[in-house]
Amino acid sequence: MQRKIFLYLLFILCCTNNALKAQTIREEMTKSYPTCNDVYMNALNVLPKLYRRNVFDSMYIALDIWKEACGDIPEIKYTTLLLSIDQATFKDSVLDSSIIDLLVNYSNSYHFIQRNRGIYYEREKSFYKFSSGWASLIIKSKMLNENERLICKVFTDEINDPVFEIKTNPEKYLLFTKLVKQDEEAQRKQPRSNTTLMTGIWMPTGKLKLLGSHPSAGFQFGLRKGRNQTDFTVHLRFLKSASTFLVNRNNTLYESDAYFGGYIGLDYTYFLTSSGQIEFGLMGGLGYDGFDLFKSNNNYQYLRPLSIGSLNLNGGLKFNFFVSSAFYFGLQGRYNWINYNNKGGTDMSGNAFSIDLIFGKYRMGYQK
Repeated sequence: MQRKIFLYLLFILCCTNNALKAQTIREEMTKSYPTCNDVYMNALNVLPKLYRRNVFDSMYIALDIWKEACGDIPEIKYTTLLLSIDQATFKDSVLDSSIIDLLVNYSNSYHFIQRNRGIYYEREKSFYKFSSGWASLIIKSKMLNENERLICKVFTDEINDPVFEIKTNPEKYLLFTKLVKQDEEAQRKQPRSNTTLMTGIWMPTGKLKLLGSHPSAGFQFGLRKGRNQTDFTVHLRFLKSASTFLVNRNNTLYESDAYFGGYIGLDYTYFLTSSGQIEFGLMGGLGYDGFDLFKSNNNYQYLRPLSIGSLNLNGGLKFNFFVSSAFYFGLQGRYNWINYNNKGGTDMSGNAFSIDLIFGKYRMGYQK
């Protein structure tokens, strides 16, 4: 009898154990993990509560958990920075040029969120409301140095262009002025795209002078890394020829004063110096140069070809002046070796000088 009871209990125990194992496996297989968005939303709820209760140690723990779920996202960096200022653990000595990018990104993101009030940005809108309110309280309740005050004013949007503020008051922000220069120099060493608009003048030499000087306009887009820059360049030149010229077509000479020309090619620049707001370099280019011999309304078969062209080899100097880390204006001058072969017509041998005023912008991250 006792043996039967023992076997019966053993059977029940085994069944219960198997059921518990199955339940445990089901729980393991079906349990969910919080996403970054879940933790982000929880942080916006938890951090203000902890701040109001002055539980700052718990705020650091919450930031660590947030970072585990989302990585080192900007919002965590912003919050950590504000917490260090609030708790007087912020130290100027640990700052590097990355603080400039952090402040610029905060300001740009803040303005973007303010302009885009759709439901897709409710999470970010809540964050910036929290961070700007917190920074405002810090300004009112804490004794801050100029660097800490600058950071908090960026967070409240009282300063909406931190780089301009720093450059306008270099004596007030000695450390940040140094960091801005370091940041701009670091950016210039990174791969980036280049886009420019140009306007200038083209001045022929030799017998090509009969065409006269012509205003020009154009654009460039290209890539830069370090001191090396390569651009695809398009130049257009306008106004009629200064003097008439003769063109031979089928042993008949035709007179014309037409002119609409241009250059399309690849240009390379090596910058000899690149520091602060000024840079200077040597440039060279290779492309096609040409112009219309006849006006567009004279589109007759017997006049074809209607244009003349030549290989253009050129070299010169380029000077850039930066008004910000991205925007610059410059001046470039070059000598163009060309050879227009107007066979049987007016001799057009000669080369040309060109001078261009440049308005340009560098953009980081073309490789992405």
